[in-house]
Amino acid sequence: MQDNTIAFLAGPAAFIAAHPIVLNDIAPGGIPAVNNLRTRFTLSTATAAGGLPAPGALPMLRMQPVGGPAVVAPPGGGALTTIDALYCRAGNGGDAFNALPYCDIAIAPGGADAHTLFTTGMNGCSLVVASAVPAGAPAPLAPGHLRVLHDHDHRTLAAWQAAGYTVRFAAYVDGAVGAGAAPPAWAVAAVVADYNPHNYPFGVMTPQGMGVRVVTNFLQWTGAHWTFNSRHYVAFAATPYDLDAVPPGGASSTQSLPI
Repeated sequence: MQDNTIAFLAGPAAFIAAHPIVLNDIAPGGIPAVNNLRTRFTLSTATAAGGLPAPGALPMLRMQPVGGPAVVAPPGGGALTTIDALYCRAGNGGDAFNALPYCDIAIAPGGADAHTLFTTGMNGCSLVVASAVPAGAPAPLAPGHLRVLHDHDHRTLAAWQAAGYTVRFAAYVDGAVGAGAAPPAWAVAAVVADYNPHNYPFGVMTPQGMGVRVVTNFLQWTGAHWTFNSRHYVAFAATPYDLDAVPPGGASSTQSLPI
């Protein structure tokens, strides 16, 4: 297995410009249904003879067992470096705002805090970073923290405001269209990102048949601020294919934006 973690941590934005991060096999045993889940991940590529990446192999993110060993041994021996990160599950369709899974991150994380947050692959949901939550939220938001939520229902900023949340950043599959008008009650308007900026189709033909475009969205602390990072790939059953732009000559969808 080729270990990609060191290259990823050295510069996530540069890494995703050249590689997708595939989520097909992120948690084979199931993602624990808890909030603020902090665990370790490996980011490896299958290798062929000579230690080179196998033809068509792509970097695969895998969640390691919570409470497991700090060093993970891949098939064939050796050891993989791990990424210490939070994981935010996606909400179910129809979840009330205060029932959505969440992760809280420090606005300026210290050395003992996780500096990366991954979430479930996206192709229509919205990712919301809130700076204030209502009294009815499942837990208060500690001072100096932000709450990250993955909303399956793609609700507008006005709907979040009506539920008592103040949104600092939100990423939608259709940008400002999905976000709607910025609520005037917020002193600072939310920053809105579009993680499919060129409106590419989510059904993409692969050598095996029609696949589904998946977007890997994650947050990363740079040492100065959090960034929202986005990279597309296509999944046909368990087989992933690299995709950023739609050929021929399509524009890149990869992004790394400050929050």
